[in-house]
Amino acid sequence: MNDDNIYGHLICPDCRSRLEMQGHLRCKSCNRLFPVDGNFINLLPSNLSQSDLAEERFWATDPREGIRSHPLLALVVKRDNILYFYEQVLPGLRLHGKILEIGSGSCWLSALIKLMFPELCVIASDVAPSALMKGMQVSQLLGSKIDYFVACKVEQLPFEDEFFDYVIGSAILHHTSPQQAIREIFRVLKNRGTYIGIGELIIPKPLSLLWSRFGLAGRREKELGVKEGNYSLNQWKKFFNEAGFKEVTFDLERDPQYKQYHWFINLYYKMISRLPESLVRRFLACSVRIIAKKIED
Repeated sequence: MNDDNIYGHLICPDCRSRLEMQGHLRCKSCNRLFPVDGNFINLLPSNLSQSDLAEERFWATDPREGIRSHPLLALVVKRDNILYFYEQVLPGLRLHGKILEIGSGSCWLSALIKLMFPELCVIASDVAPSALMKGMQVSQLLGSKIDYFVACKVEQLPFEDEFFDYVIGSAILHHTSPQQAIREIFRVLKNRGTYIGIGELIIPKPLSLLWSRFGLAGRREKELGVKEGNYSLNQWKKFFNEAGFKEVTFDLERDPQYKQYHWFINLYYKMISRLPESLVRRFLACSVRIIAKKIED
């Protein structure tokens, strides 16, 4: 385990007061207790939504990604995302300090970062404890030693202000209340810290209703009860601007070789990869990479 100790930098997800370590974590204000088991810390708030609970049910029971399946299956399911991150994102990263992954799921992203940068303190987090248990299996399979696994909600991150150098996520913000989640990301980032998000979707408002009703994500929301938000590029820009980020870039992820998990999605990205970027940004749905730097005077 990395020498960085996070226990003195945790706050209560409910009342936001400092936590004390006494064999378990205790809130100094509301006296709520939080269990600690090795490098697994449960800091879930008391106000979990139905979508949050649905995430836990998914990771506890899914035949391919759930905790009872072989960890290799979870990696196969995320093949496109893993290849994209490994080939297009990871080679350009020069990371340092403390890294928080939000919405880690099976934790493949944290595991890859820890393999590439073993000196970093890497914290994988998710609102579903069963997802993090799956992440432990995946990290063990890959020979990666993630420092901490923290069960928490992105909208109520249980970390003190300006604690992380980077916050990273893969296709997670659209599962949250993005305004609140992005404000929390801004809060926990150090000055000049960076948020890196891959696999988010930009979609113009006229298409969002069709996407929600007939798209794969829309059907997943109906079947599982997991939130699948759809937001335009202007909405995403507004969310980050209102949170305090002054330097934000949105890069289209439209290479069809990283969109092979469904034949229709692959066909769609083959089509839009040939169109002018300005046209796609304004009128079509497309996944994006978001890089937002926190810069305070």
